[in-house]
Amino acid sequence: MAKQIKNHIQPDWISKTIAGGVLGLSFSVAIANLLVLFGKDYLELSLIRQFGMWTIPWLWMTIFFATYFIPKGKTALYIFVVANVIAYVLLFSFRGQSA
Repeated sequence: MAKQIKNHIQPDWISKTIAGGVLGLSFSVAIANLLVLFGKDYLELSLIRQFGMWTIPWLWMTIFFATYFIPKGKTALYIFVVANVIAYVLLFSFRGQSA
């Protein structure tokens, strides 16, 4: 009557972990740099640098956690590659304008 359900580790957990770990970290760094870039006019420079540095872990862990809610590993990789490209294009374009 009671059917045993075996939960196997799915093969796409590796790709989700890579997406959240590596690509999530690089995305968090880009977002933190954008916050520093936009916030440097409003806060003291030493404070905004610390804010940007301490923003990375909580962004990264949130993104890393959310990665496992994406149904497929390839989809997670695709989403984070596109998000990284967009974030770094914005970062380098705004950085070039402010320099």
